[in-house]
Amino acid sequence: MKLWVKIYDDGEKMRRNLLWRNGKHLTRDNYEETLAEICTKLDVSTPVSLASHYMQIVKFNHAKYLPRDFMEPVDFVKMIIELCE
Repeated sequence: MKLWVKIYDDGEKMRRNLLWRNGKHLTRDNYEETLAEICTKLDVSTPVSLASHYMQIVKFNHAKYLPRDFMEPVDFVKMIIELCE
């Protein structure tokens, strides 16, 4: 699985990004596990990943997480995860 994670600030400017690769295939469990690893690397809290987020990745190759998807406050307006395979 190869994911490109982009974090945007309130001016819609990309503040941080990360290209993450691992040898796992895309499944719901692997996606959530990889999401937690990525968030740890980026030093942000892990969002609550719903079935709808996973289905967006499967159907559209991307998912968007907003501040309301996080249990802890975040200092950005959105985090977009794009499947790059």
